Amino acid sequence: MSFSFLELLGVVLWTAVFAALVYLTWRVLGAGAPYPRPWVKWGASPTRRETEDRLRLVFENSIDGIITFLPDGTIVSCNAAAGQLFGRAPAGLIGHLLNEHMAPLLHAQPVGLIPIGLHETVARRVDGTAFPVEVTISESWLKGQRQMIAFIRDITERKAGQDRLALMANYDSLTGLPNRVLFRDRLREGMKRAKRSGRVMALMFLDLDRFKVVNDSLGHEVGDRLLQHVAQALTSCLRSVDSVARNAVQDMVTIARLGGDEFTIVIEGIEGADDAAALARRICEVLLEPFVVEGEEIVISASIGISLYPPDNTDLDGLIRHTDMAMYRSKMLGRNTFSFYSADMKTEVEARLSLETCLRHALDRNEFNLLYQPKADLRTGKISGVEALIRWNRPGVGVVPPDQFISILEETGLILPVGAWVIRTACADLAAWDKMGFPPLTLAVNLSARQFRHQHLFQLIAETLAQARIAPQRFELELTESQLMEDNDTSRAMLANIARLGVRVAIDDFGTGHSSLSYLKRFNIDTLKIDRSFVREVTSDNEDTAIATAVIALGRSLHLKVVAEGVETLHQADYLRALGCDEIQGYLLSRPLSSEELVAWLGKYRGAKVLGMHDGLPADDPPVVELIRLDLPDQTALAD
Repeated sequence: MSFSFLELLGVVLWTAVFAALVYLTWRVLGAGAPYPRPWVKWGASPTRRETEDRLRLVFENSIDGIITFLPDGTIVSCNAAAGQLFGRAPAGLIGHLLNEHMAPLLHAQPVGLIPIGLHETVARRVDGTAFPVEVTISESWLKGQRQMIAFIRDITERKAGQDRLALMANYDSLTGLPNRVLFRDRLREGMKRAKRSGRVMALMFLDLDRFKVVNDSLGHEVGDRLLQHVAQALTSCLRSVDSVARNAVQDMVTIARLGGDEFTIVIEGIEGADDAAALARRICEVLLEPFVVEGEEIVISASIGISLYPPDNTDLDGLIRHTDMAMYRSKMLGRNTFSFYSADMKTEVEARLSLETCLRHALDRNEFNLLYQPKADLRTGKISGVEALIRWNRPGVGVVPPDQFISILEETGLILPVGAWVIRTACADLAAWDKMGFPPLTLAVNLSARQFRHQHLFQLIAETLAQARIAPQRFELELTESQLMEDNDTSRAMLANIARLGVRVAIDDFGTGHSSLSYLKRFNIDTLKIDRSFVREVTSDNEDTAIATAVIALGRSLHLKVVAEGVETLHQADYLRALGCDEIQGYLLSRPLSSEELVAWLGKYRGAKVLGMHDGLPADDPPVVELIRLDLPDQTALAD
């Protein structure tokens, strides 16, 4: 028999109490007591009557139940504490069998053999209420007859404490779901059952999409409530698992939270991949239902990875790794989806993890650099500003396109230090150009959703502008429509602070997101940027022309500046100027340039010539674009 630490501690404490009880009895009875007792003369032993009286005093006033009984279990005597434990008068217990009031202590014992020692069992009061007890049984002989003594203690509070410890050790305190320890135990047993029965077990890993953004922007309390909501939604969804996967065993479903925003699901007794896919689709649908907390409507989704056992014949840790790889695959596919593990997935996921590992060191190793793409005023032809664009020169690989690493920076939280570096570096370059005597340019910097919601963004911008001695009106933040569509107190407060500082705000790729003109009224917006997809065929496609015309008209009516991105031909520039567009940006002017290249380019740029203008008016003769092209390395692949 093995005992837990708490059980052994209880034995020690009970033994100490029992020893103290015996010691006090010995003192009361006069065995070598060092203090005077009025009823005993010095050097005299107590009489038999006195000894019996004092033993009875201890017996009747003990806080533990004491019962004497015969070897067959018949109760001979008991004290008041025993009566209180069982809810009846002591006299009502005498003559009864001890096993009538407790789970049998004599079970499976040969006749005449009593289980001497410490036991834990369940006792029952007269009203039928069960409660845990600790029983210490010893034997004695009285007038040649063997008798048993049971010391009984109610251990309800101790058991409750043990249960609380077990709960803390095996269950997540926030959601009440099994934690990593219990999950591994359930998974191990599930794999054994699947191996024996030949039925399929599915393991799912769920990682909440953009949870870190919610946590950072709305606070950890809202994040915790969202995790609790997800736990409840998963539990409710899988409670009716048999309606989704007909052969799944309801009692063999385990939902666990591993930590953070990671959840796992073990489902036993399914037929195969079709059942697992049906469950994954159902989970995605349930999680997309809006969740309202503190007046904020939050929509969350999950990326799910799935492995099947025994088809994926590996050990426990291998199965976990494979499911994790499948989950990463779902994230790479755009989130809010599920993927099954396959053998060819390993190379792809390992490449992604390698990319993430290198990104974590890229900033410290100075592997990032900034390029700047000019913007020109369509009325005057003058360069009005630049947009800062980040590039990553990965050692041994070369230039990595932004669309391959920006999302990873966002997911890992690295976007915060990297984004701060972009703002500081771009402002330092702008200040350097000012010292060179160039006309004052505006500087546009893109912000990710996570940066925009970070509580220290305003302080970062204000301190950086002050240090570089740049007027806030020359600094512009480019946000996407989707960021502004998530209208909440945090977004409104951030935009209000930015407006008070004097920093300008532009809507990047206007018209490509979930457009809602109401946010143009609610927020302080200064600039609309027409996406390159509408500019590419603006001179030939009726729909693109209509969209560009509408955006320009909207901007003029709301007194907003309108910038067209991706302008590559003079025909496009002339057409946009005729529509009333304010500025253009694209390869017609220049590809993105380093700070040094931009300085050289600005020194040679002739805006009126490149835009076919004389004194701000269209020229009759075609412009000679080659005159302003510089003899610089070709970086056409670096799109803005």
